Amino acid sequence: MKKSMPFDFLLDYLPAGIIVKPAVGMFYIYFDRKIVLIFRKVSKNPQHNGIWISTQREHHESLKSEMPEIADFVLDEGFDTAWLLLSDNHNDFEKAAIQLCELVSQKDKRIGKVTPNSTAMFKY
Repeated sequence: MKKSMPFDFLLDYLPAGIIVKPAVGMFYIYFDRKIVLIFRKVSKNPQHNGIWISTQREHHESLKSEMPEIADFVLDEGFDTAWLLLSDNHNDFEKAAIQLCELVSQKDKRIGKVTPNSTAMFKY
């Protein structure tokens, strides 16, 4: 049985032309030839549940100052990552998630990374 997509209400706030790819317990969101977000809600490692934000380290400070609800993404294994996390446990999760989707819709340069997988999905 397929699991339903967590936070699917956010699809209404994302731009037309996104591509959603399910993975194990996660849903990858692609837009404008980039991986932009990952929606995650699973029982294993619940501290990683929420919205993963694809970005680069140089954008962390400005994104976190604009959206104090987001935090560094920390893997238990000590793996260093440039991803940020909007935890689904945050009190303002829904409001912040909508704001995040609006940034994606506006093609905010701080969000998204071009990867071989992301470019292969867009044939235009």
